[in-house]
Amino acid sequence: MLIINEFADFAELSETLAQKWLELVQNSEQTCSFALAGGTTPAPLYRRFDQLLSASKQGRIQLIATDERWVSDADAQSNEGLFRQCFAGSAGKWSLVSLKNTQPTPSSALPEISDRINTACAVPFSAVVLGMGSDGHIASLFPNAPQLLTNDPAVNCVAAYHPQTLQSRMSLSFSRLLNTDAIWLVITGAEKRAVLEQAPPSSPIGAYLFAALNNEHCQVEVFWCP
Repeated sequence: MLIINEFADFAELSETLAQKWLELVQNSEQTCSFALAGGTTPAPLYRRFDQLLSASKQGRIQLIATDERWVSDADAQSNEGLFRQCFAGSAGKWSLVSLKNTQPTPSSALPEISDRINTACAVPFSAVVLGMGSDGHIASLFPNAPQLLTNDPAVNCVAAYHPQTLQSRMSLSFSRLLNTDAIWLVITGAEKRAVLEQAPPSSPIGAYLFAALNNEHCQVEVFWCP
């Protein structure tokens, strides 16, 4: 069953989810690991969690992007750069597993990044904070790119391209995004709510949620506001 939490605005959504996030970290005896969506939508959530984590006397976490554009952290489009800004206050309490290296393309970087993920993220994520595009894509797994939806557990990351701009990206794979204890899907607006509710099983979000909801070990929640 898909749990949909509705909020009046994003401030209320951020406060509720940030508190839930902090509670998970504080109740854990081990380092928690989180895969985070990038973009402007979840940034206020990250800043609020940063405030709570920096004020907490306990808690150390590991972060990794669900996907990253092949640009430097200084670029405004970099998700990893965004995380460094949003979590500046709690900088001593988190580490980042980067999806980038010095290779010229994501394809040439795949072997090293895959080994890095296998080493640093050997256990399931504590939670995946996921976004969704209006076309139903998640991370950089876009519609009509079935090779990116492989559920092979041996594949933890894939080289991807935006279908319109052809911008190069590195993305966690479908199977690695499913290897988590919880999924928190954060979306806003009536359009994305409709995409979510009408998503066919062949779409990235439809296939992902179908697989996740059939995993008894994974809790799936949607956090939505207009």
